This record gives sequence, structure tokens and C-alpha cells, in this order.
Amino acid sequence: MRMSRSMHRLVPLWVAIALTGLGATGARAQSAGAATGTVRGTVNTTFGLPIGGAQLRLRIPGRGTTTSVESDDNGTFTAAGVPLGSAWLVARRIGYRPDSVAVEITAGEPARATVQLERIAVELSTVRVVGRRDVNGPMAGFYRRMDYGSGRFFTAADLERRNAARMTDVFRMVPGMRIESRGLQNAVRIRGSRCAPLVWLDAQPLYAGEVDLDAFDPRTFEGIEIYSGAASVPVEFQGNQRMSSACGTIVLWSKRGELRERKRKKDEPTPAMRIAQMIEAGEAYVANDVDASARPDSANLVRPIYPDSLFDAQTPGRVLAEFVVSVNGEPNMDTFSAVTTTNRLFVEPVRRAVREQRFAPAVRKGRLVQQVMQLPFEFVPDSTARRRK
Repeated sequence: MRMSRSMHRLVPLWVAIALTGLGATGARAQSAGAATGTVRGTVNTTFGLPIGGAQLRLRIPGRGTTTSVESDDNGTFTAAGVPLGSAWLVARRIGYRPDSVAVEITAGEPARATVQLERIAVELSTVRVVGRRDVNGPMAGFYRRMDYGSGRFFTAADLERRNAARMTDVFRMVPGMRIESRGLQNAVRIRGSRCAPLVWLDAQPLYAGEVDLDAFDPRTFEGIEIYSGAASVPVEFQGNQRMSSACGTIVLWSKRGELRERKRKKDEPTPAMRIAQMIEAGEAYVANDVDASARPDSANLVRPIYPDSLFDAQTPGRVLAEFVVSVNGEPNMDTFSAVTTTNRLFVEPVRRAVREQRFAPAVRKGRLVQQVMQLPFEFVPDSTARRRK
């Protein structure tokens, strides 16, 4: 992924905006202690996508800023306790042209406002995810074998939908499998076999006798493969002389750490707020303030895994991810957020990919510095891939 010298130019969050007066109507703002109202609205791109993390400030001529809020993941915001009268609602977001709209706050129904921000940054080259052909890492083989369709497969999304309390509950409705109760332990058998299937965990065979599958929590797995007989088992899972795959094979793939966003504590700053604070303190810079912009290591580009439900439905999508790249080339995940997305299900795969990606850090005046990066991802369905039955 090559980057030109004219890499995307981002606008600092606290750019000053010249505001014009509202004329005589602006004088109607009431004095301190008077009744207040509420302003609700949305912040969208010019294409109608919601913008998260936009900073909004209500300014009354002659009185300055009265309220500051931030748009959520859906681009919505609520500003309460606003003095009645006329005001300017000022919205800004890194990478977008700041804009303002006039609002009239009354004591009755909340004032409604919609702000559209125009993208002004020249973006990095988009990371394109075409189906699952470019999946890398431990799960690459899993999705390749699933597309080939020689076994039975469960993705993390499948396991979540089943909401099984025990591993054997996952297998109960699989054709050709039966569960035998033996005292306090359940045993899995495939297609009339009397012997136990060979179990693999993260590419390692578990040869030490029959595995108690209920000792595992199904929610901890990223994927499960089931092969009913030796003929259908891929060569890499054939076993050895000590134990064969004649009685079937079960392959388990563990999740690689926590995927979802860490829940913020009360009053903890949002990712956009963290970035704003870092820029204000001179601890991070935007692309137009550095001599060489941060960029992904294109030789080891990590592409997100296409969400299972959206892949099967052939649903395309886009995510614009924002985060700070540190001086050692690692992403600061406390600053990660999706500025825009066409579907929230795309965000978590992007979060994982960003977390595992390494970057060339930015350079400013001959030294390495932290830089705010906005990296676009595009998900394109692969119509040539085989669909699961």
C-alpha cells in the first residue's frame, strides 16, 4: 500500500471557526438562571452516513460557548440545559470541513438540527476485503476449507446464535452425530463409530485418550470443524499411528484475545476526546503537521475477516477507522473508533485487524512522533466463493 507525499490532510479538532452574527434575533438569548431547552440532532456525511465522535458546541453571540457534546456511533447527539433563544450549533471532526447551523431553542419541544460535514481529507489507499480470499493468520485455512465444503463448520457467529451452555450441546443437532451419557461425562460419536473422534486444538492433536469436550466453553472458540470420516479429513488433520481419524475428527480454533471495545468507565474520555487531548498537548499530530505520514506495513497487511452473516448475505460495506499510531509503529487501541460505517457488524473485524497491524511511524522535524490516522476499509462480497449450505 503506497502513500504519496500529498497524503490525506486532516483538520485539527480545535480549529477556530469565524461565526457571523444572527442580527436582532440573536439578542433574545436569556440571562443566566432563566429557563433552558434542549437541542437534538444528527451529524452525517454528505452521503448520509452517520459520523461518530464529532464535537458539537452551541454558541450564542455575545456569550460564547454554552454547551459541548459529542455525537455517538449513530451520529446522534443531545445538548440539554441550553439557554433559550437563537444560537449557532458548530460541528467539527478531524478530516471534515467544519460547519455550523442556526438553531432556535424554546422551552417546549427540543430543537432539531442536522449537520452535514464534507470530507476534505485525501485518504490513505483503501484496505479492500474481497470475500475471504485474503484472510491470513490461524483462521485462513479454516475459511478456505469452509468454502471448499468438505466438512461441517461453525463460526463464532454460529456459536453465538446457538448460545450453547456446553460443547456437546453444539453437536446435538449435527446430522450423523450422537451424544452418549456416561455417568458425569458426555461422549461424542460420529456415524455409528464406537471409538472417540480425534480432537485437534489450535492445530495441535490431543492424543492423550478421549477428550472431554464439555471441559471447553463453546464461547471461547473462533471456529469448529467436524469431519465424519477419514476420507473427508484434510491431510493436515489425518493423525498418526497412535491415533487415526477413522472415527471422525473435530478441530477447535480458540479466539485470539478479546475482540470487543473495552467498556469505558464513567466520565472516562471517548476515543475522540483522547485524540483531541493528545493534539492539544502536542503529544500527537495530524497528517498535514508531519513531514512523513504514518502508513501500514504493506508487506504484512492484515485484512479483516468478513463478518459471517454479511458474507453469506453478500452485503458490501465500508468503515473509516480512526486511531493514533505510536512512535513504535503500534496502534493505540484506546483511541480507536469508527468515524463512519455502513454497518456496525463491520467494525469489530476492523478493530481486530488494526490491533494486529504494524505501521511505519510518522516523522516530524527529524524525529518519530505519534500521528492520528484515518484508514478506510472496504468489504466486497466474493461472488465466486462457495456458499455454505
